[in-house]
Amino acid sequence: MKTLTVNSVITTLQLWDTAGQEYRSITEQYYRKADAILAVYDITDSLSFTAVRGWMDSVKQYEALFYECSAKTGRNMDELMIHLA
Repeated sequence: MKTLTVNSVITTLQLWDTAGQEYRSITEQYYRKADAILAVYDITDSLSFTAVRGWMDSVKQYEALFYECSAKTGRNMDELMIHLA
């Protein structure tokens, strides 16, 4: 859970971590009512990037935005969370 205030409105985001390789076992019923899906990969690991393509194929009928963020440095994470809220 991540709670933030955007434009004086308090919003709580519920974030699920699917641990990457589990994407095949997650069906549309889990994300069909979601407001957003984050497809995350490791830019230094080509297998990680390739694996995320399965997610992208699953949700390609939805509009998508691309945010390049860093879990290591925190770069663009606040911007992403504010956009989600």
